[in-house]
Amino acid sequence: MKLRNWLTLGGIALGSVALGTTVKSFLPRPFGTELLYERPVEATMPLQNLPEIDITFLRCGSTVIPECIAVRGSLSLTPRTIAYGAVLIRHPQATFLYDTGLCADIPLFMLDQSFIFSNTVGRFKLEKPLCAHLERLQLQPSDLDFALLSHLHWDHVAGIPDLPGVPLHVNRVEYDFASQGLLEKNQGLVRRLLSNNPVNLLDFTGPAYEGFRCSYDMFGDGSIVLVPLPGHTPGQVGMFINRAHGSRVFLVGDAAWLSNNYAEPATMHPILWSMVTSDDATARQTLIDLHHFSRRHPEIAMIGMHDGQLQESFMTIEQRRLQTHTV
Repeated sequence: MKLRNWLTLGGIALGSVALGTTVKSFLPRPFGTELLYERPVEATMPLQNLPEIDITFLRCGSTVIPECIAVRGSLSLTPRTIAYGAVLIRHPQATFLYDTGLCADIPLFMLDQSFIFSNTVGRFKLEKPLCAHLERLQLQPSDLDFALLSHLHWDHVAGIPDLPGVPLHVNRVEYDFASQGLLEKNQGLVRRLLSNNPVNLLDFTGPAYEGFRCSYDMFGDGSIVLVPLPGHTPGQVGMFINRAHGSRVFLVGDAAWLSNNYAEPATMHPILWSMVTSDDATARQTLIDLHHFSRRHPEIAMIGMHDGQLQESFMTIEQRRLQTHTV
């Protein structure tokens, strides 16, 4: 056979392999949703006599991606809003943030980032910086007792420059991991965003809680309980909000970008998943844990920090609740 024919056949073969790999990447990846370990014995935390807690999502920016990228196995091109924001928690013992959204100067921080970063995981439209949200709510940074960081990826610490002097609460496991390289990644972006704010490291030495192996009770009354959600990063933290009025809420950080991720369960498209996940096996197990929890507790709102649609739906319900409660 002539060389040209061999080259043609080789090109067709390589093209077929590439096409097959591409198609396969959009197909569902089997998830073993069986429990891989016996659920730990849990201490009982009372849900009576809980305080009133107000929850407000503060959306600072967003981007849009097709659902088939956010949820592996979905063939839908439906645009899904990926939000960048913070959650304001008004508790009788503290007013604080879960994550920090985007600061007013975030475009300046992004100027030295690579083209690839700026057009993939660093792509967003700035809508309203954190400082503008606080001003609208008649809050000064000094009115905040602290900011609890779910993890130390840039898009969860990017509001800190608008919070001078506000203490940062971080899981010790997360901070130790970040200190080994993440802080200096992308021209030291995370380190620069952390500014010079004081850092308080948290040790999760509390008992198992709601199927998660350990916990941290923020105020000692069971109203704000933190649990580890490792995999996306080693020390990612989820937060249970248990309150006198309104639904219980479980903020899951980036363990799931959309509710589909834990409901099915399904990762993101493998390219995106690999870009943002530190440990594939652990992150998948965390998704399985969230899947089981969602099946046991369908009454609890489980909200990821990038799930723009779910956040909007929650705020609509929350505003109606507040209107009814004040009548």
